[in-house]
Amino acid sequence: MSLNDIIAMAEAGQFDLALQAAQKIEDARVCSFALIGIAKAMVGAGQFDRALQIAQKIEDPLVRSWALMGIALAMAGAGQFDRALQIAQKIEDAKFRSWAFRGIAKAMAEAEQFDLALQVAQKIEDARHRSLALREIAEAMAKVGQTERANETFQLALQVAQKIEVASDRSQVLSGIAKAIAEAGQFDLALQIAQKIKDALDRSGALRDIAAAMAKVGQTERANETFQLALQTAQKIEDAWVRSGALNGIAIAMAEAGQFDLALQIAQKIEDASFCSWALSEIATAMVRAGQTERANKTFQLAFQAAQKIKDASARSFALREIAKAIAEAGQMEWANETFQLALQAAQKIEDAWARSEALSNIAVAMAEVGQFDRALQVTQKIEDALKRSWALMGIAKAMAEAGQIDRAVEVAGTIAETIDVPVLRLQALAAIMAAKREAGKREAGKR
Repeated sequence: MSLNDIIAMAEAGQFDLALQAAQKIEDARVCSFALIGIAKAMVGAGQFDRALQIAQKIEDPLVRSWALMGIALAMAGAGQFDRALQIAQKIEDAKFRSWAFRGIAKAMAEAEQFDLALQVAQKIEDARHRSLALREIAEAMAKVGQTERANETFQLALQVAQKIEVASDRSQVLSGIAKAIAEAGQFDLALQIAQKIKDALDRSGALRDIAAAMAKVGQTERANETFQLALQTAQKIEDAWVRSGALNGIAIAMAEAGQFDLALQIAQKIEDASFCSWALSEIATAMVRAGQTERANKTFQLAFQAAQKIKDASARSFALREIAKAIAEAGQMEWANETFQLALQAAQKIEDAWARSEALSNIAVAMAEVGQFDRALQVTQKIEDALKRSWALMGIAKAMAEAGQIDRAVEVAGTIAETIDVPVLRLQALAAIMAAKREAGKREAGKR
């Protein structure tokens, strides 16, 4: 029995059978991964004590630390803070221990237990995780109106961030702090932090996020000035692909702020066709939300043209699929179907069989999510890989259930269970049927 089969068995609640199968695995590391999968399933079922017993049996110290971290975080999420801390303190690996303490501190802050959260955060050895924990606590404080205390905690997060030795990690953490401070309304401080970030990509991202926060509260002029700073910084990035990614993010953020003209100008200058197409599609979607249908259609056309220039078949299929889905959600179903067809043609040109199956599976699910169930089922017949075909059928069944077509959803999920011999897929198929039946029950209850 494979590792995936054992984990699927545990996820289906068959813990004893899964444990028996795991104990027969000769490779110690594979056995460890099976045990961590079983422990996670037990945590999901609320069986914390049993999960802890399993985790402690894992021989590999690193994998054992990983498992204990997951259990500690789950307990914190359930409000069992004392037990979560006890487990976290037993984690041998320093990085996983820091990660666990950070998660516990965040859960405490979300429960408004700020004093305890701060105490836990200060125990974190790793400067990066300690700074992130302090930022998350400050964000929670700001959300409940404790502005002064939030500002003090943001300052602590900044002080710790400056101690991070790895330059790239330091830039990313500072960028996140700048964004959080901006979202708390402290724009001057956020800009000061952003301007000190050495890495151009992270500095550009911070400035973009600050501008978006300004736009949300109606500071349009200041937001536009900050967007321009983000743009100027992004244009200094030497690597063309990284620069394209940064410009993509700025263009999308501008569109979401209603600055369509500037967003279009930036998007059309993006060198990488994939990023260009993505930005244009997102801008068009923002235009649809703003009621600018005619302009949105023209922008979708630009996105389509950019996608057609993508040389890699897999990337082209992905771009066309996303555009087709966005067009369908905008109500242009005939045009969406034509674009889905082009995505299919691109997918069928992918040479690697597994990658081709994955692309076709994703297209089938996307079609189902916009209500094109018959076409989606037709696409599944072209998927060679059994696993990918099964995932597509389950995605279609879920979309049908969400659309209220419960009987048909159960029928589709049932065909998966009947035709697949691999245990893990059968269990996943049965889970899809159960989900569809639960949805049917909810809808019936709502009618009464």
